[in-house]
Amino acid sequence: MFEISQVEEEQQGSSQVRQLQESFLQQMVKEDWLSAEPVRTRLRQLKLSVLAGEGLKLRYAAIELKVPQELMASRHKHRLLTGTLLQKLCRETAGGWKHIYPFGDEADPLRMYFLIPSKEGVEHANRTERFIEELLQKLKDIMELDCSCAAGMEVKGLKRVKNAFASCLCALHRTNTSVSESWVEAGTGMVMTWLSPEEERRLAQMIEQADLAAYERELELLFEVGEQEQIPFDISMYRAMRLLLLLTAIARKFECSGTALGKFMWNSHKTLAACTSPEELKQQLHERGLLVMEEVTLARKSSSSALPEAVRRYMERNYGCELPLAAAAQLFGLEEHSLSRQFKQHVGIPLADYVTKIRMAKAEQLLQADGLKLPELALLVGYSSLSHFVSAFKKFCGKSPKEYRERIQRTR
Repeated sequence: MFEISQVEEEQQGSSQVRQLQESFLQQMVKEDWLSAEPVRTRLRQLKLSVLAGEGLKLRYAAIELKVPQELMASRHKHRLLTGTLLQKLCRETAGGWKHIYPFGDEADPLRMYFLIPSKEGVEHANRTERFIEELLQKLKDIMELDCSCAAGMEVKGLKRVKNAFASCLCALHRTNTSVSESWVEAGTGMVMTWLSPEEERRLAQMIEQADLAAYERELELLFEVGEQEQIPFDISMYRAMRLLLLLTAIARKFECSGTALGKFMWNSHKTLAACTSPEELKQQLHERGLLVMEEVTLARKSSSSALPEAVRRYMERNYGCELPLAAAAQLFGLEEHSLSRQFKQHVGIPLADYVTKIRMAKAEQLLQADGLKLPELALLVGYSSLSHFVSAFKKFCGKSPKEYRERIQRTR
């Protein structure tokens, strides 16, 4: 009979926790959130409590391999292998530093990001810079390839986490256009207050209501060109990246027709980075704003199943976060009873039951890793109470989590 050693079981459990952590670190900047509370709760469940603290100061760093285009274009397999090695080295290096959290870019295996909370004390000064220098040296020694590496600006609070990420994208763009420095920190003069949570919600409502005229006026104000004093291009680029993250979140939220618009929006940061003027940025964001408005309109008006399908997909990605029916209705701009009726008609069961179904499927998968203790597993699938998880699992599967795991062990 095939047997798995205790070490292998623990590694398997650890690997699954890491995958869930990295997935959620991506979701933090890709998804639309009504508030920071569901994010904080999920971070605690995923053993990332350091990131859930009130008044947290954090910043992002990014690294990207510079591989000759002619080599990568003809050797797709080599590109994937190179990306795998990059990610391995990034995770190993981050693992040697306390509270540095790496996550990949699923669209680009040659790029990695790091979420780095600030720590007080002289010994932690220039912590991000020292980490980057160590990582660059390891990559140079092992991979013998040039890298672009950059760190964005520090922000305070999870509500501004997308601001921090946008500034990191800008810093990476500056690094890629500079040959004189190995890595560049985002300019300290950059205005980092835009977008505030209130401004973001106002803009999101404008886009979700497909108010093109208001959106165009907003673009004119953000990227005004003419006789007025010119906005520094760094600030224009930051605003463009930040607005793109908002468009990405809305596209992902309402995506229901198989268009992969959210993925297209996420990948558009490279298109924006290639722009050389505010006018170009404005044009790119105008075109992308139109696409997102069309997607939202399609979800709202094309058929009775489009909008509940968008809700279903959102819940499938964010099953671990607490999102009651009332909050889901607010997020999608619906009346609570209307969402409840439409969702049940489309999926066949109420929204809460569907979330439970996803959580139980994930629990069945995680129960195969003996390295995960039940209290830990319960948190990973979205339950803060072990007893609540055990009760829900037994009701859904007909046996307790312990009995389910023992059955798996007997069949190995």
